[in-house]
Amino acid sequence: MDRHIEDYYRSSGNERPQGGFHKVIALHDAPDIGWEQVSSITADLPKGWFEVSQLSSADRIDFISSFWFQRLPFRPRLEKVLTKFFSQLDDIGIFLTQQAADDPFGVQMVYSIEGDSGFFRAHPPASSETIANFKEAFPQHILPSDFLAFLQVHDGFYKYMDTGILQTAQIPRVYKMLQGLFADDDELTTKDGEAVNPNSLIPFYESFGMPCYQCFWGDWYPEDEMGNVYLSGVNRTVSSCAKRRAWAENLAFPTFLDWLMFYLERIE
Repeated sequence: MDRHIEDYYRSSGNERPQGGFHKVIALHDAPDIGWEQVSSITADLPKGWFEVSQLSSADRIDFISSFWFQRLPFRPRLEKVLTKFFSQLDDIGIFLTQQAADDPFGVQMVYSIEGDSGFFRAHPPASSETIANFKEAFPQHILPSDFLAFLQVHDGFYKYMDTGILQTAQIPRVYKMLQGLFADDDELTTKDGEAVNPNSLIPFYESFGMPCYQCFWGDWYPEDEMGNVYLSGVNRTVSSCAKRRAWAENLAFPTFLDWLMFYLERIE
């Protein structure tokens, strides 16, 4: 596994790990722990994830990659990107994490890039009920189907220390915060100067340490569903969508999966 994972999840002596956890259990390194014991300390762990944690590293990678392909819509370029992504992994681990001594354990799946090149962290899939409640939070919009499909893979997905793809429970709160940030603001525009209604922007990704977001834009339908654009809270602008050839350069993407491929491919 990437050595940075040890720094993030494990403590050394009296030092706490970078993730700030009180206690961490690496299920993939705990062959003697049983399902009854694990399920008694967390309600968040899917039984399928527990079973995967008991497999070899190679089998974990194969199983999880197949799960991605089964859940996400087929697209030739996506297949190519995912194949490359999973070929770069040297392990997939599953960690139980406890923030404080009396807290229940949360669950994260960690994708380790070979050669100590970084890692991705992820939460369990969203339930059907969670997805239904999320859709009800934005009744004025039909949310992109490929994003809803991704929620069946992970409800929350982050590159290393990045804030990353928000969990569905966080999105309404961040959306409301953005409305307050741009309340009575007639200066939110595209980079070309086109006025933008902040109510039409639904954030799904947050940049670490910066008021910058990738948002579904309810006023931009480049294909059959909402496209997504980059919102800079610093410059108070969103991506320009005027020129198709410049979409990617401006961080404007016609589908969620186009953005996801961009996020996965940026591995140094």
